[in-house]
This record gives sequence, structure tokens and C-alpha cells, in this order.
Amino acid sequence: MNYNYLTKINFMDKFQQFQEAIELTQVSDTSYKITPSENFFVGSTPHGGYLMAIMHKALTSTLPHSCAISSSIQYLDRTEPREIDIEVEVIRLSKGSSAGKVTISQDNTIKCIYTGLCSDFEHMKGYNGLATSIPEIFLNSKKDDFKNLDYENIKAGFTPAFIKQVDCVVHPDHAWWDREISNEDAEARCSSYISLPGGIPDQFAISFFSDILPPVVSNKYGPLGWVPTLTLTTHIRQLPKTEVLLLDFVARDIQNGYFEQDCTIWDLDGNLVASSRQLTRILKSEDKITI
Repeated sequence: MNYNYLTKINFMDKFQQFQEAIELTQVSDTSYKITPSENFFVGSTPHGGYLMAIMHKALTSTLPHSCAISSSIQYLDRTEPREIDIEVEVIRLSKGSSAGKVTISQDNTIKCIYTGLCSDFEHMKGYNGLATSIPEIFLNSKKDDFKNLDYENIKAGFTPAFIKQVDCVVHPDHAWWDREISNEDAEARCSSYISLPGGIPDQFAISFFSDILPPVVSNKYGPLGWVPTLTLTTHIRQLPKTEVLLLDFVARDIQNGYFEQDCTIWDLDGNLVASSRQLTRILKSEDKITI
């Protein structure tokens, strides 16, 4: 038996499964349908980064330019675990870029709104400077010391389905599920290595990854119940050259239950791939926070 072949097939699964999970059925030039894959759910709800990847794909499938270099999504209502309708509105077309708006609806109710600016990387040439370097936390730590992103020691079945679709390890200082929580010492941060084994992440995987890690406030305060993302903006600077990526998520301020979570993504060659910011709200567990 060719065990190397079997290993290759297994490694192909996660990347290929993600591609299949965002495959759209085209209804017209500007409309699509999809039934979300349960492999990318949080409980019984499609994961927010997964929904962003779906809408991202709908936009680039409609506009003439190949990559959504800047995009924003607003999560307006819960998306149910059944077929969704996707509509794309073309806002602007030009030689170097194009822009559009995407909506996800169920029962004629809009669940999410996404806007994006698309271009082709061959048009994105010019001055380079002020490069954001890989943080010291990666350079001063061994990957073998990082912890698997797995919450099963908290409660059986607690790890969301979408987490199981990626290979992800988190810096031990940020693995709140595997250590004692200390408000004085812990950062509201999560640094990780991540991949979809079998392929170098494409632009849709970058959208997915921009919302992939647990809320960083959990690293300082422990699990806080439901912490939904309200808005998410992602800027793709270039496509990665390595299968494994570095993610660094951090939050600095919490006010009235709201906080911004910033994400920066590099490939292993040190190239800045993307940056994002999301506005997030802490619900149901405010009594756990003392500021």
C-alpha cells in the first residue's frame, strides 16, 4: 500500500474541503445560492469568517478584477443553517479596480452586507516602506511549544466545528484554555501558526482566517460566553507564498462591552499578507470583567 499517497490525500482534504464549502451555485449574472457547510459552523450558525469568504467569492465571481484587496462586512442578523441567497450589486468599474456590494438574505431578510474593492496585483505597483515585521513573540518562541487550538478539556464538544477544519497552534501564553488565567500578566492577544493543509491559502482563505481565532479578551478574562463580531474589515496586501501563515490578534480597549480586535497576517517568508480590524461585543458575561 502506498502510504505516502494516502498521507497526501489526507493533507489535501482540509484545503479542498474549504474550496468545496464556498462553491456557489450561479442563478444569474449577479446572484448566487449556497447551502452553508456544517463543517464551518459555530454551534448551529455559520462562522462569520466563513460567511465573509462566501461573499468575497461572490464579489470576485461577478467583477472583472481578480482579488478583493479591501472589504468590509456587517453582520446584521443570525444566518440560519440552510440555503442562503446572495446578490451582488456592481458599484463601480474602471481599468484598474472595481467595487461592489454583496448581500446575504434568507426569507427576504438581509443577514449580512459586504462591500469590496477589487483589483489585480499586477496593477498594485509602487513605493514600499514602513513594513510591519513579524513580532518578536514568534521569533523568540519555538513552534513545537505552541498549543493546539482545542477546547475539549473545558467541555466535550466545546471546540467549534470550523476550528477542526484548520491546523492551528497558539502561543502558550495565549492558550487560556490550557493555563491559569491571570488578569495582571495575560495580554488580550492570540498569536498562532495556521494552515489549511494541502494548499497555499488563497484570498478567500485570508477572509476566513481574519476571523478564525478565539476572542482575544478570553486570554485575559477566560471564556466570556457569546462574543459576536459586528463588523469586520480586511485588507489583503499580497497573496502568501507559504502554506503555513502567522496570525497575530490583539485588543487594547474595552468600553461598554465593545472592543476592537486587530489582526495581522504574514507568511513564513516574512511577507505581510493582510491586516484586519473587527468590532466585537461581549454579551451575557459582563459580570466576569473587572476593569
